[in-house]
Amino acid sequence: MLLMDDDQMTEIQPHKHCLVCGNSVRADENFCDELCESKYKSAQKRQQILFIIFILIMMLILFMPSILKTAG
Repeated sequence: MLLMDDDQMTEIQPHKHCLVCGNSVRADENFCDELCESKYKSAQKRQQILFIIFILIMMLILFMPSILKTAG
């Protein structure tokens, strides 16, 4: 990729951006350092736990009427 900058052409190497902080990284990487990678994994784990809790609550709401009907 070439960028024009006041009569001067600058070539930019292919790159991506860190999924956490947005710093540029090599095209074959996703994170700029181990701290960002651990933050990302921690957030992913937290999101999975919240999703499981959400599913359990929804199941409880759906099946609560039948549970109460059989119990009472």
